[in-house]
Order: sequence, then structure tokens, then C-alpha cells
Amino acid sequence: MSENEESFNEKLKEIVIMRINAISSNLRLSIGGGETMSKEEMIDHVKKEDETGRQILKSHLSFLKAVANGEFTKAISSV
Repeated sequence: MSENEESFNEKLKEIVIMRINAISSNLRLSIGGGETMSKEEMIDHVKKEDETGRQILKSHLSFLKAVANGEFTKAISSV
């Protein structure tokens, strides 16, 4: 992995952690029917980049891409 890729990964993790921090402390997440996680547990998984953390990163990245290319707006406006 190049230095640029590594810094991109770190920047992506920072963005995802900021997004998680912005949600309500009462919100909990469950991935694939597993145990629910608090936002602190989500952040811990993202920092560790374990399997759960990678799933969280991928889902946030997919959402951000959908917002950036207009897919999210199209989906919301079609409801």
C-alpha cells in the first residue's frame, strides 16, 4: 500500500468516525442480525479495521458516493 492510499484510508476512517459521532447516542447498529452496537463500539471497530469495521466503512462510503453522484437525491425524490 502506498503512502497516499494509507493516508486516504486514514482520512476515510476520520470521516466515518465524525459521521458516527454526529448520530444520537441512543442509536444502536446491528449488522447481519448480530448483536447491537453502541456508537462507541462502532468507532472502535472502525479504528481496528476488523471485519465489522470494514463493513461500516464500506456502507458509509457507499452512502457518500450515492450523495455525491446524485443517486441518493433521485431515490429520495422518487418516494
